[in-house]
Amino acid sequence: MSISTAERLNFDSALVTAAVLRGAIEFPITERTVIVNLAQTDAFTGTAQLAPLPPLSSTILVHGTVTGELLLALSVPTAGDQEQRARDLGWLDFYGDGGPVLLKSSQDTIGTVLIDRRTVLRQPTASSTPERFTVKANLWFSPSDTDCGIHNVHPFIEVHTQVSGLGRMQKFDDVAQSSLYEDQQLSPGTTNPIPFCIDVDGTFTYPCHQYRADTDCIWLALEYHAA
Repeated sequence: MSISTAERLNFDSALVTAAVLRGAIEFPITERTVIVNLAQTDAFTGTAQLAPLPPLSSTILVHGTVTGELLLALSVPTAGDQEQRARDLGWLDFYGDGGPVLLKSSQDTIGTVLIDRRTVLRQPTASSTPERFTVKANLWFSPSDTDCGIHNVHPFIEVHTQVSGLGRMQKFDDVAQSSLYEDQQLSPGTTNPIPFCIDVDGTFTYPCHQYRADTDCIWLALEYHAA
């Protein structure tokens, strides 16, 4: 990725290169890079033949260019001991002693986008009036075979993009692991396809869900907060 002219995020590091591209027009990609479309308009990737990258979706580019309103570009230069490197960078130990290993980078506020809840949430009864949302992002790390914690409360729209390793986003009927009913596989460059929440009288309501790391994993959390 040619980031010399790109804006680096506050969690950019030697572990994960992270930059935001604003109003990019044929921005050159020169190495293997995860590209995430943060906006609600199509981005475009390719070389001789361009292809659309829909809103809230992602891909891996090896070379070529990308054009889009608001994009995130991430790459992992080397693997190594990702857990120790994240700790050395000061990532927050979310559970501390006695819990699963779940490390969180600092969070950065990227900008604002207009969101139509009806379209984004695929919910016919939700408002179709475009609203301004603030986009925030951070990285997470967990080692292989880690259940990261079942929960169901977020005051925002959330999606996740896999950066390295193999993981899953899972849905449950309640807080018991045995109540699993949906298991979405995530490989590098993949974003879970639709936000899990629905809009109930203006409040985002989630099923019980969690991230699970099948291998050592780094993934991106994107939060869209009503402005």
